[in-house]
Amino acid sequence: MRSIIVTQYGGPETLALRDVPVPEPGKGEALVRVVAAGINYADIMQRNGLYPGGPKPPFGAGFEASGVIEKVGPDLSGWKAGDAVVCFCESGYSDYVIAQGTHLLPKPPQLDYQQAAAIPCQYLTAYHALCTLGNLSEGQTVLLHAAAGGLGVMMLQIARNRGARVIGACGSDEKCAFIAELGCDHPVNYRKDDVVARVKHILGGARCDLVVETVGGDMVSQALRCLKPRGMVIALGAASKQPAMINTVELLANNWIVAGFHLFAYTEDTSAMMRAMQDLHQWLAEEKLVVLVNHALPIEDAGRAHEMVENRQTTGKVVLTTGYQP
Repeated sequence: MRSIIVTQYGGPETLALRDVPVPEPGKGEALVRVVAAGINYADIMQRNGLYPGGPKPPFGAGFEASGVIEKVGPDLSGWKAGDAVVCFCESGYSDYVIAQGTHLLPKPPQLDYQQAAAIPCQYLTAYHALCTLGNLSEGQTVLLHAAAGGLGVMMLQIARNRGARVIGACGSDEKCAFIAELGCDHPVNYRKDDVVARVKHILGGARCDLVVETVGGDMVSQALRCLKPRGMVIALGAASKQPAMINTVELLANNWIVAGFHLFAYTEDTSAMMRAMQDLHQWLAEEKLVVLVNHALPIEDAGRAHEMVENRQTTGKVVLTTGYQP
């Protein structure tokens, strides 16, 4: 089978297409034939060697996929060959992946396989960051960085579904127009406008209840300046590849909360996962959540897909396709 391997830490050129054996599912596992694999910024952090606890090269890229169960291993109950699923996995950019039974979810029937590939990482990250950790509620205001990306678009919709007011920061007027069509209350082009000043103007001198920050470095200080006393900044990424320096005296003076987020700490929380999936199915049924896949590339173009994400040339979800059609 085909699999994209990270041969060494570095740029997109370190991604190589290899022919590797089809794996066998072990105890409590399933072999899934992949239709689409989701691309996430965490994949790029892993490729660069910046992901906390990430794998060392050579390793298979990607960790979320959608597809059909090909075979179930011993002691895996509740699943059978032919089931349409989404999953967390290793080596997600492959024709076949192994998924533990605890990392399998049924594919929502309202979604095609490309859309469904966004559920394991992007939907659950957006949901748990905003709702489980951030406890976002009706009437609050949230500032979302990178609001036009796959994760940003998902957070925008979830925040709106929770009754929150959304300020979305993007890098172009075109992206601002894109998120405005999705219901963003106040798009802000951070390349043209001072985000802190714009937030204060939009809120009449007030500041945000919650800021979701994905860049790191100096952007964390900017996020804090947009935050009201007792508000929270959630750090979801480090696209700048720079650590953030935080003035702890300011934290004390403002009772600010700065929280890091790592998804897999939440997937083990059964009650939180149940709430996330219940809300997902309700929002899909009510047509209050749309999964936008604006970029679908064949698996052999994984390097090009990474370049597009890194260069901020994408909106919505980016997936790789294997060509398999169930």
